[in-house]
Amino acid sequence: MSNNKILFKKTQFLKETWSYIAPTWEEMGLICLDLGVEINESKKKFDTLITLAKGGWTWARTMADILQVYELSSFKLSFYDSSSPGIRLKKPLLEIPLTIPLAKKKVILFDDVNDSGHSLKYAIKYLEHFGPSSITTATLFHKPKFAIIKPDFVGSETDAWIVFPHERREVIDGLALKWKKNGLKIKEIRERLIKIGLPEKEVNIFLRVRS
Repeated sequence: MSNNKILFKKTQFLKETWSYIAPTWEEMGLICLDLGVEINESKKKFDTLITLAKGGWTWARTMADILQVYELSSFKLSFYDSSSPGIRLKKPLLEIPLTIPLAKKKVILFDDVNDSGHSLKYAIKYLEHFGPSSITTATLFHKPKFAIIKPDFVGSETDAWIVFPHERREVIDGLALKWKKNGLKIKEIRERLIKIGLPEKEVNIFLRVRS
C-alpha cells in the first residue's frame, strides 16, 4: 500500500454514536490505484475478477484494468428479505447468481467495503462451490473494529460510516428522512450534509428534489 495514506475528516453529530467520512471521486481513485499497485506487487495473477453487487460495481472495472484482468462478473447477496422489511437475516439470500464458470480459475473477489465481514465470508463460501483454484480477497475499505474477517488486500481502514461518491443521492435521501423524523429542519439537514463533506451543489439538488 502507498505510504501516502489519505486522512479522512470524521464528522459526528450529537445523539449519534458513529461518525461519517465522505471520500471524493479523486480520493477513491487514488485508493483504488494504490490498492491495485499493492496487489500487482504481490505478483499474484488472476483469471477473473468477481465483485459484489452493487457496492463493488463502480470500481470493479477500474480495478480489473489496473490488474489486467479481462473477465469480470458479479453476484448479489442480501441480508434483508423484502417480505420482512427491517429484519436482518442470519444468512444472506442470493438475489443475483453468478453466471460464469470458475473451475480451476484464479479469482480475485473485490468489493468497496468490508463492513462486518459477513458478506465477504458468505461470498467466499459461495464462490468455493464453483471450484476455483484460488480466491484472493480485496476491498477498498476495511473496518477492523467491526469485521469478523480481514481481506487479503485492503486499500484503507476506518470505523466511520462511509458516504461513497457513487451513492450520494441515496445517502442524502436516507439521512434527510431519518433526521427529519428526529425533528431537524431542512436547513439543519443541509448544513449537516455539507459538514460531512458532500458537495454543496449535489446537496442542494437532491434536497430540493425531496422537498
